[in-house]
Amino acid sequence: MKRLIKFSFILLLITTLGCTSESNNCTTPPPYFSFEFVDKDSGENLYTNGTFDAKQAVTVTDLDTDKVIQYTYMKNEDLNRLVINSIGWQSGVFNYSIAIQGKSVFELHASAERVSEKGCSFSRINSFEIKNAEFQLDKTTGIYKILINTKI
Repeated sequence: MKRLIKFSFILLLITTLGCTSESNNCTTPPPYFSFEFVDKDSGENLYTNGTFDAKQAVTVTDLDTDKVIQYTYMKNEDLNRLVINSIGWQSGVFNYSIAIQGKSVFELHASAERVSEKGCSFSRINSFEIKNAEFQLDKTTGIYKILINTKI
């Protein structure tokens, strides 16, 4: 019985010491920004209705360095969208131009910082602005709908 009590005490001590808050990994990745290109009048997705071809180039360019930025093109049934997830991994100012078929569609300007508090790291978006395009934010999905006038 004494052995069982000693063993239980040692086991309790080990598990208690192993549960410090410093060992918890609570790192959160930065948010991603998702954009859907829609007809300004009809609201139709311009990739789904054939106005834009998914095989033709979409480019995201850093306006400060002129480097091409990686993005993800997501296609899911009737929802085709561009996802940028490079903002916020490091602190800084991000100025991007998004072009479809060589034509600038909009500019994205954001400021983000990587923050560590109480052993947890996360990204804080200080500012976010879309320029040179009308847009709507779907607060349910978080998708920015870029409104494009196709009649011009």
